[in-house]
Amino acid sequence: MRPRAGVPGMLVRLLPVSVVRPVCLLLGGATGLVLVAVVLTPSAPHRRPGRPVVEGERPTPAAPSAAPTVPAGRDDARDTAAVAYYRSADPRAAGHVREVIWTAPILRVYTDLPATDANSPDALALCRTGAAYLEVRGRAPVVFVHARERDGYPVLANKMDLKDDCRLGRVP
Repeated sequence: MRPRAGVPGMLVRLLPVSVVRPVCLLLGGATGLVLVAVVLTPSAPHRRPGRPVVEGERPTPAAPSAAPTVPAGRDDARDTAAVAYYRSADPRAAGHVREVIWTAPILRVYTDLPATDANSPDALALCRTGAAYLEVRGRAPVVFVHARERDGYPVLANKMDLKDDCRLGRVP
């Protein structure tokens, strides 16, 4: 059964005049806050890097292409071809890789290394391997190697251009 069109007006007339305006303002404000929260809340859940790479399988490296693997979904930028490249080029260092993400023009390598491993041999090897991966594909070798999640993903090594050697300048 559908309510009659005059029901909301009738309900307002039942309330004392001194209460109607504050109640309408309160309801309007609450509705506005809910709408703002719905509009500003992202529809996809927050995606965090650092999930372990599946162990046990040794995929063959992908054939070089013009660009790093760019996934179809905008919120999923994992570069599985880069993970395969790491496994084939440097299996020992690849054991530290948890996820590789392509955020143009940067290849981000998330690891299980602690934040204290800045400029460590493992971090530098991962940076150089990532740079080689990008160069084979005709891309600028811009690579950031990040520490583990619990340390806040600080950069352990990075390469900004062809002249860079992956070492961080001054490490705190």
